[in-house]
Amino acid sequence: MSMMTRCPTCGTAFRVTEQQLAVRDGQVRCGRCDTLFDAITTLSSDPVTRPPRDKPTPPTSGSMAVLLGTEKGHSFDFGPPEPRPSPPLWLLGSLLLLIALAAQGAYLYRGEISVLIPEAKPLLERLCVQLGCDVPLPRRVELLSIETSDLQADGTHPSVMVLTATLRNRAVFVQAYPALELSLTTAQGETVARRVLMPRDYVAPPARTDAGFAAGSELQIKVYIEAATLKPTGYRLYLFYA
Repeated sequence: MSMMTRCPTCGTAFRVTEQQLAVRDGQVRCGRCDTLFDAITTLSSDPVTRPPRDKPTPPTSGSMAVLLGTEKGHSFDFGPPEPRPSPPLWLLGSLLLLIALAAQGAYLYRGEISVLIPEAKPLLERLCVQLGCDVPLPRRVELLSIETSDLQADGTHPSVMVLTATLRNRAVFVQAYPALELSLTTAQGETVARRVLMPRDYVAPPARTDAGFAAGSELQIKVYIEAATLKPTGYRLYLFYA
């Protein structure tokens, strides 16, 4: 059974049912002036307020009521509006995790980023001043190789051995010069001496160690070592980053 109620503030009339009023103990909110009021206290059975029979009355559904007469384009809710759900915590956590991973990646590969995106280098340098770090040249050892190497006794100085080698940077960007480890071995493969060569030990002027190993280039090195008295019969040479 439908009944009539009016908003006490703006006087707008509504048609409601007992089931709709029972949803929230009769508390409704006017769709025109947004007033929350008790519809039970304003119920009316006055037929004057009912819509004429020759005018169709829009149907109701759920917990919504429709205005009557010329105001039928308005509606009101029963009770206070439902609170909007807040974003799930997992979504916020995922966003923070992505930001943390991006920051970690930028820190670990700051050297590569500064070379591939030169415009970003000033920003990285300013950030490193705050973090107490620097922006080094890239160090991708898997993109470096020893193309050739040889260790021979010096013909004019019997106590001196000469190491020659060709290093290659296969990367498409400049890299830091690597360190070289030279191990002198016996015929049985035992190591009798080991020496680590830093870039300053094998990069000959006018090349500068801080300028880096140019992309796609080769470097011929020649190093003199006083080790002939050890009488090695073999050697091992590999490169790495300290």
